Formats: sequence, C-alpha cells, structure tokens
Amino acid sequence: MPQVVSKKQNLIYAELSYKIVGILYETYNELGYGYKEIYYQRALANNFKKCGILFKEQVPAKIKHENGIIGGIYLDFLI
Repeated sequence: MPQVVSKKQNLIYAELSYKIVGILYETYNELGYGYKEIYYQRALANNFKKCGILFKEQVPAKIKHENGIIGGIYLDFLI
C-alpha cells in the first residue's frame, strides 16, 4: 500500500512557506482589490520587513531551456 504523505511534509521550508502565504493574504485583505501591482509589492515589502522575513526585490533571473539561456526576467521578490 502506498504511503500517504501530507503536503506540509513535502515542503522544504514549510513554516516559512505558510508564513509567506499568510502575509500575502493579509496584505491583499488590507488593501483590497484593484490597485496597481507596484502598490501590492510595496505593501508586501513592508509586511515582510515587519515580520522579519529577509528578501531582495527585483532580482534578475535567467530563463534556461535545455542547454541554453533563452531570456531573462526580474523576480518581484527573492526570499
């Protein structure tokens, strides 16, 4: 019989992941719907700082496919 493993056990940083998701919901509930992305990003940064979560903003990242780089993006947050 296959072993059933909870999703929480599959997460590498379960506690941090749940904390981040909670901050995301809290921030959305504080601001509500309809603002530009930049305002949610600023509010999230404030809430991450308030909760002691270390992060970097607008971090460049490469998009890789097979053996090469096909482009790049900026990550809103790197935690």
